[in-house]
Amino acid sequence: MKVHHLAALSAALFAVTTSSASWAQDTTTTTTTTVGPTDHSRFVGDFAIGFLGVQSITIATDGVGGTAQVNAPVIGGRYWLDEGMGIDAGIGFSFASASATTEAGDTTTDTDNPQPLAFILHGGVPFALADSQYFVFELIPELNVGFAGNAINDGDLKLRGFRLDIGARAGAEVHFGFIDIPQLSLQAGIGINLAYQSVSASNEDADTSLSQSSTSFATTVGNDPWDIFTSSISALYYFDR
Repeated sequence: MKVHHLAALSAALFAVTTSSASWAQDTTTTTTTTVGPTDHSRFVGDFAIGFLGVQSITIATDGVGGTAQVNAPVIGGRYWLDEGMGIDAGIGFSFASASATTEAGDTTTDTDNPQPLAFILHGGVPFALADSQYFVFELIPELNVGFAGNAINDGDLKLRGFRLDIGARAGAEVHFGFIDIPQLSLQAGIGINLAYQSVSASNEDADTSLSQSSTSFATTVGNDPWDIFTSSISALYYFDR
């Protein structure tokens, strides 16, 4: 009789143990999830085009030391070689012409007002240091080379400007995958750069010339609060293959 009780107890313990193991296995199976690719990883090997910020070049305005800033919005692209490194390239330019007409009795006078021509090249090598589903933290060494020129007084006075800077920015690129537009991203960051700028003015008829230059090491955000929107924020659109 005792043998029968022992056998029944053993069978009950075996059933409970088997049921618990099966329940634990089912629980593990149901809680396992598969993490998909991030928005950043989706566009490795794809091109993006967009607005890379506004750059400015200092140019002489006369022959006695006056200067002004010429802004050139930079349009360019980005290509990710792999998930960790990419290439940025862009070009910006600004050109305008103006004239004025003055009438005095029967006399009409037309006056040209030449505007500066500005041209800038931008290059960068973005490194993706960390990313999540919609977010990428990036470090971007970059280089800017710009030229500006103008001629006034019927071309007698030639005005020039030159800019060269090298530095790096750290910031975030946020993809809009959370609203089903992962191809679109906004990027913002701050950094430091070493900048060299020079301006010159020359008048061949008067045989006079003036040149000035400066070197600075500073952060990339200027004194104007709007600088953070014009020079630090860029927008890109990726073309998914």
